[in-house]
Amino acid sequence: MVRLMTGRYRHCDREKCMNESPTSTPPPVTDQLHGQAAITSRRGPSTAQIAIVVAILGGGVLFTAMTSDVAKTSEPGVKLSSDGTPFLTGQVGDWTGGERTGLTEDEARLLPKDTEGSRRLFKSKDGNELFCSIVLAGRDVTSIHRPELCLPGQGWKIENEFTQAIAVTGAPGGTLTVMRMNATRSYPLADGRTAQVRSIFAYWFVGKDRVTPYHWQRIFWTARDRVLHNTNHRWAYILIHVPLQNDTGQNGTAKTEDDAMKIAANFVQAVYPTMVQN
Repeated sequence: MVRLMTGRYRHCDREKCMNESPTSTPPPVTDQLHGQAAITSRRGPSTAQIAIVVAILGGGVLFTAMTSDVAKTSEPGVKLSSDGTPFLTGQVGDWTGGERTGLTEDEARLLPKDTEGSRRLFKSKDGNELFCSIVLAGRDVTSIHRPELCLPGQGWKIENEFTQAIAVTGAPGGTLTVMRMNATRSYPLADGRTAQVRSIFAYWFVGKDRVTPYHWQRIFWTARDRVLHNTNHRWAYILIHVPLQNDTGQNGTAKTEDDAMKIAANFVQAVYPTMVQN
């Protein structure tokens, strides 16, 4: 899904991804955030607990998909542009976005017909760069899935994964919890050497009056409301990708994963109020 410097970033569906323009080499990253202690880490459920819950809920979703004729689709939890695609602003705070693009031809062919997408490459006044994408499902729940399923297939090794809470105006309780992944990938340089790419990926899911970083919780809400309320949630999946400097000194501005997360948090604090429905 991702090729940096020698290619493009992609947000994947199952087999195809959303492309990102390659990043340039901006000046060094700053450590400044909007306020102190803007990010806190949290431990989620254990792997065993998640596996059990996902297995149970996965069976429930399959059962309800085959037996329940869901008549209603909820409103999306994210704002929409006039063309029905997810709204993704081109200017917010210190961040300026590039051209907004949507699903590629391959994605439009492979994903359910009513799937919508928006993405931009953003750059801050400090020279930091990141990629943000939104995928919005329609009636078909297969439009949305976890990036953990597709990043490894594109050569990314997920080193670790955990949730982090970001102080965000407009989020429930003033805090948005995202799933963070630290990942690495090797790619060949033109001179024959191999460069090591490091990046952080942060994502979360948004439904009508629901926000979660957990795939299992999204599945639970989907299954429960299909059965109890005859309603299918129109989920949005929001992904942010921040590259780090590679060992040639190129690519991103962040030198450590925590630096990259600070950049992501700064962007989220600015963009979140522009994304969600009030």
